[in-house]
Amino acid sequence: MRYVVTGGSGYIGTRLVERLLAREDTERVVICDIRPPRAYRPKTEFQHLDVRDRQRAADILRREQPDALVHLAFVLNPMHDERAMYDIDVNGCHNMLEAASEAGTEQVLVTSSTTAYGAFPDNPVPLTEEHPVRGVASFEYARDKSESDRLCQLWALRHPERTMTIVRPCIVFGPTVDNYIVRLWTKQPFQADFGGADPPFQLVHEDDLVEAVVGLLDGRHAGAFNVTGDGLMTLREAADIIGLKRRRVPEGPYRRFAALMWKLRLAETPAGNIDFAIHPWVASNEKVKATLGWAPRYATRETFEITMRTRGVLAGEEPAGLPQVGVPVGA
Repeated sequence: MRYVVTGGSGYIGTRLVERLLAREDTERVVICDIRPPRAYRPKTEFQHLDVRDRQRAADILRREQPDALVHLAFVLNPMHDERAMYDIDVNGCHNMLEAASEAGTEQVLVTSSTTAYGAFPDNPVPLTEEHPVRGVASFEYARDKSESDRLCQLWALRHPERTMTIVRPCIVFGPTVDNYIVRLWTKQPFQADFGGADPPFQLVHEDDLVEAVVGLLDGRHAGAFNVTGDGLMTLREAADIIGLKRRRVPEGPYRRFAALMWKLRLAETPAGNIDFAIHPWVASNEKVKATLGWAPRYATRETFEITMRTRGVLAGEEPAGLPQVGVPVGA
């Protein structure tokens, strides 16, 4: 098997490449990223690729003729330059899909997100893969993910003879994950309490996500698949675990304050992210379980505790067998 992995130098990409290289049937893995991987291994090659470069993407896939393209190259941390983020996340996805079309790539797997469903008061609990992806207009990451997801759905309709696999993970945590979502727990002075319901949330461990991706590649499973950990946590429960204070704040003024902080570049997220702390967006993982016989090794709470211990905000020993903390690169 020959693979091309965009975003292959990031924390998910690095773990996926390691898993693929451990397989006897893997002939070659081409890592495409704007940064080289932390280490080079046999059967791998690094190709510098900015996914906004459509011609280079097409050239790489035409030359490599992979059995599968795995597209992980997205920006997670919100950017103040929304056009640049859109260009990377949406146009970059479009470029890779077009390159796969031209190269005749038989399977394309793209990581979308459960944020693509959006956080709305009328969301069913849980969301299934049949629910439309609506995004949230005021939160660029969710908005871009929903548009990229729809591009993948259209690609599948255009190429019914090929395999399009859309993976929708919930929030990914784990010992090597260090992004704005982790910092929302580890760097905030308090957690905002808007006085409404305490909505549940989900986490999936990075290793569980990689196992699901490998299974979907192996089986050439087409369609969309939510990948989440089992169990739920509430924001209050998570805050209590790490001793983070909660403070009652009025939603309207807090949104305006958050928007100002974002404008002044004193916050890592725009105010639209608040919707995901107020409205439900819990997704079912029953489809991927039934399809693969997969089950997450770590429940949501375990994944949260592992990540918080790694970041030094929760006392206790790290569970045995977990890898050392690395510095993630790539998206």
